Amino acid sequence: MAILIVEDNPTNAMIIKHLARKVTVEEIKVAGDGNTALMLCHAENFEMLIVDHLLPGMSGLQFVKAVRLMDRYRDVPVVMVTADDEPRLREEARAAGITDFLHKPVEAVAFRKLLSDHLGAGAVHPELRSA
Repeated sequence: MAILIVEDNPTNAMIIKHLARKVTVEEIKVAGDGNTALMLCHAENFEMLIVDHLLPGMSGLQFVKAVRLMDRYRDVPVVMVTADDEPRLREEARAAGITDFLHKPVEAVAFRKLLSDHLGAGAVHPELRSA
């Protein structure tokens, strides 16, 4: 299976992808906007979606609402990456179908825990499972 990162900032996308490669055995793909990500979601099955809150054209919340309409993505974990701690955003995100949050800047330990929590220990590199 694979993980899709939806992030328009190339530096942030590179950092999240680099972090993901360090902690997971899953294949990782990146989309720079919600429309491209939706096309990928129609064409492929992803085991997890990691979505930036602010995206060009379509917000992260709009993307999640659209992807949750697809049967195969109803139960897939969707993580929102944001620096915004506003309770209202979190409520809106949960209502849209966000499973969990990663706070920017993303930390390796928090990322590893999130993957393990939502995908199981098997998604984490064996040498990191007990760390």
